[in-house]
Amino acid sequence: MITLNYKFADSAVVGADNGLDIQKEFDTYKDTIANIILDLNKKKDKPGQWLQWMNLGYSEETVWYVKEYAALVEGRFDNILVLGIGGSALGGLAVTEALLKPCWNFLTKEQRNNFPRVFFLDNIDPDYILGLLDVLDLKKTLVNVITKSGSTAETMSQFMIIKDRLEKELGEEYRKNIVATTDKNTGVLKQIADQEGYKTFIIPNDVGGRFSVFSAVGLLPFALLGLDIDEIINGVKDMDLILKNTDINENIAAQNALIHYLLDTQKGKNITVMMPYSQRLRYISDWFVQLWAESLGKEKNLNGEIVHVGPTPVKALGATDQHSQIQLFNEGPNNKIINFIRVKEFDNVLTIPKIFEYTGIGYLGGKSINDLMSAEADSTRVALSDYNKPTITVTLPKVNGYYVAQLLYMFEIQTAIAGALYNIDAFTQPGVEQAKNYTYALMGRVGYEESANELYRKMSAI
Repeated sequence: MITLNYKFADSAVVGADNGLDIQKEFDTYKDTIANIILDLNKKKDKPGQWLQWMNLGYSEETVWYVKEYAALVEGRFDNILVLGIGGSALGGLAVTEALLKPCWNFLTKEQRNNFPRVFFLDNIDPDYILGLLDVLDLKKTLVNVITKSGSTAETMSQFMIIKDRLEKELGEEYRKNIVATTDKNTGVLKQIADQEGYKTFIIPNDVGGRFSVFSAVGLLPFALLGLDIDEIINGVKDMDLILKNTDINENIAAQNALIHYLLDTQKGKNITVMMPYSQRLRYISDWFVQLWAESLGKEKNLNGEIVHVGPTPVKALGATDQHSQIQLFNEGPNNKIINFIRVKEFDNVLTIPKIFEYTGIGYLGGKSINDLMSAEADSTRVALSDYNKPTITVTLPKVNGYYVAQLLYMFEIQTAIAGALYNIDAFTQPGVEQAKNYTYALMGRVGYEESANELYRKMSAI
């Protein structure tokens, strides 16, 4: 299984001002943590708790339908174009980047085993959208539009543009190039899909976007690209069983949640850095940033009190950001906890040739890039401890569907436990909704006239 090393966040390594007596804290909070875990598992089947994501590993029906559709369209498309933003895109992007062969879209069709290329359109920059559409043959592209509400302005504006182009190029046949992932019963996209006759997949009730990667939101693109979704689901299920353990000494999600919570609230470590030492895992950081920020950044706690809590997540990449951010991490404010993601065994070993032996770089010859990556990670962790900066290390035995799924699900449970420790609702995002409402108002959506008036009043006063 994946492992967690928290020794470099202990006060014995980074000092009492910047670290924790971790075992003592585990003993102090063991009952609190046990109750949180029991409560999460008790509530996960209750409507309105937004915990249905904890059951996604057991949704055999979704897996079956996804596999069936992937088999039906296999070989028909050269490209998969995913339209989504936030949780509708970040999980899919993180997992496909991790599990597909590197530089997937540059490989020949034969090198991809006849599976399509994949593109995630998760922003509304007009230059980028037009640039992408200029290089994609839409006739050979399957468009997966993902939005639970069906009213996400960014995603639906993209869809309107691409649907219009598809219809002009393919006529009535354009419907075969669209698959929608949305709410089961309601929403604009559901209405359109029913009227137009698109194939649809369901985002379950009480599953928020940032927790949706193991629903059809993620599983459908994975299956279309030939990834082993059984392996992914098995990783989720096995990790779920482990994280049901109420003993904090045996539960890595609970351990990491408590350490991050206490370092924030007691030691001022209110910035959480996520730093994979693997190019293939770099988008895990992007996915984590949304998960951590939207879940834990809250104005009010569950008692209605103004608290303004939430650690700020920052993404980094090893070893790349040793040459950009580490200077700040080492010598700047001691307000961060740095999380490393390590890979024990890469798929390949790349040996450095024994050349230039007469120069100052000759020592590298005969070593491997794998050795260098490991040395970079080890040295960075120790250097940070020299500056009394706490770090956490999560290690995957290797990068495959089973372990990547474990990692993501562990972070999801960790986030839920941290939310309970902060005494906030980790499953809402009211701060996001306000900006959405103003956007609807500026774009002239019916029903938002009052918001438009308020917005114009504020803008004119500046």
